[in-house]
Amino acid sequence: MSENSKYNSLIRQKSNARAQYSSCEQRIEKCEYLLNRLKSAKEQIADQKSKFKEIKKSDEKISKEKGEWQGATYNSYEKKMDSLVQSNEHYYKSHLDRILDSINDEITRIENKKMEEYGLLGKLGSWINSLSNEIENFFN
Repeated sequence: MSENSKYNSLIRQKSNARAQYSSCEQRIEKCEYLLNRLKSAKEQIADQKSKFKEIKKSDEKISKEKGEWQGATYNSYEKKMDSLVQSNEHYYKSHLDRILDSINDEITRIENKKMEEYGLLGKLGSWINSLSNEIENFFN
């Protein structure tokens, strides 16, 4: 291989490595963007869950404070309402919990992908550094 073709090969390799490095950086930025959005969504859902718990406590307090209505009709009403509230609470909470679990799973998947990209970024950076050294040494 002639000196000129070796030099051109090194330049092409370095250019290719820089393009891959840039692509890797873009994938990391995309991961960061997605993580920020997911973390924001997670906070909003956690807030909803917290508000739901506060409302439930408030409703329980009001329910305990009322004492004017008594008898069989009240007991029947109270039993039906408790059942309805509990089933809706279970439905609402279980959905929020599943959504939070899904978000946590996706956050972990993206963080793992980002870490893989950092590993690739380090390898590409090393390769670019070595190629730069070879190119510099080419002129010595």
